[in-house]
Amino acid sequence: MNSKRKIIFLILLICVLLTGCVNETKKNSDEYAPQSETSKVNVETSREIDNYQTSHENRSESVTNQNNISTESKKEVLEIKEKMFITQINDIFYNIDDYKDKLIVVEGMYSKWNLLNGNKKVPVVYRNGPGCCGNDGWGGFWLNYNGDLPKENDWIRVTGTPEIVTEDYCLYLYLNVTSLEVKTERGAEFVAQ
Repeated sequence: MNSKRKIIFLILLICVLLTGCVNETKKNSDEYAPQSETSKVNVETSREIDNYQTSHENRSESVTNQNNISTESKKEVLEIKEKMFITQINDIFYNIDDYKDKLIVVEGMYSKWNLLNGNKKVPVVYRNGPGCCGNDGWGGFWLNYNGDLPKENDWIRVTGTPEIVTEDYCLYLYLNVTSLEVKTERGAEFVAQ
């Protein structure tokens, strides 16, 4: 196993271990609710999706694109918050069939990174997290996006559907982006869960 794969394995192992440390008394709050409860649409996300639909419906697009938007608007929405950020992304990776038809909303820093083979730079949305040697891990999504790219380290809000892509014998968690917005207010750049 090469060193990069060892690091990724250790990051995932630490994330799994950290998720076992949740205080049982907090399970009733939204931050620590089971997956089925955290996937409910909050008011802000609902408004964002409505605005997204309205802006796209007002454009003169082909019938095919309008059908895709109406299908997308019926999808269940999961907004990944700072609490349990890494845990929810890991759950999506390991249980992709449970999430592939959901719209995922995530905020984080923007960058463009090389895949493990080093041959291709891909945009990412991420937050820093615990790793094998302290704070050297990360959690987030590789982005399948064809629009104008933000500047390095911009804080972005991304909406899209998740997909596992295999490249050079490695599995990558991508988000097929339907909207990308640069935000002025930043969230926590480092997350522990």
